[in-house]
Amino acid sequence: LLEKGPSNEYLLYIIRQVEPLREEAWKKLLEREPTNEDLRHIFCDIKPLREEVGKKLLEREPTNEGWQFIIEYNEDLRFIIECVEPLREEAGKKLLEKGPSNHDLEAIIRYVKPLRAEAWKKLLEQGPDKWGLQYIIKHAESLRAEAWGKLLEQCPDKWDLRYIIEHVEPLREEAGKKRLEQGPSNDDLLYIIEH
Repeated sequence: LLEKGPSNEYLLYIIRQVEPLREEAWKKLLEREPTNEDLRHIFCDIKPLREEVGKKLLEREPTNEGWQFIIEYNEDLRFIIECVEPLREEAGKKLLEKGPSNHDLEAIIRYVKPLRAEAWKKLLEQGPDKWGLQYIIKHAESLRAEAWGKLLEQCPDKWDLRYIIEHVEPLREEAGKKRLEQGPSNDDLLYIIEH
């Protein structure tokens, strides 16, 4: 099949399903200039090729077109940041240049430590929401205290505090006290005790 000049669709099938022929099919696909959609399918499905495919996508200035599972602007770069460790910093820099969304900045803060301070500053300028602050409190220990303070300024509700109680052990006791100050239900009390 590989000698008969298969279509990109067949090459993608071989790359996904026929591991002994994967490398040869990948080389043939590269000779044909695969579409970004072809690259995205490989990126999502074939872990051993992710780094190489990620580099190809970055070279092409990835766009959102064709990403069926991606809704928000710039999330293709965010996907690379979350999934391909060797490309995180490069993808993070490109994302910072493109006017990132709050979700993009949160991913940079979590996964790209060298860019964390710059992404945090931009996030503060854009105004983080409670969910974003919870995410940072959970995943960025160096920013935890500052993000916790920002969350408290936004008057966290019981669900915000429950999230912190469940996921952020160092703040569990303080979040529990804040919930007690809000007049918790019996269910809330049980939740605090369990955690």
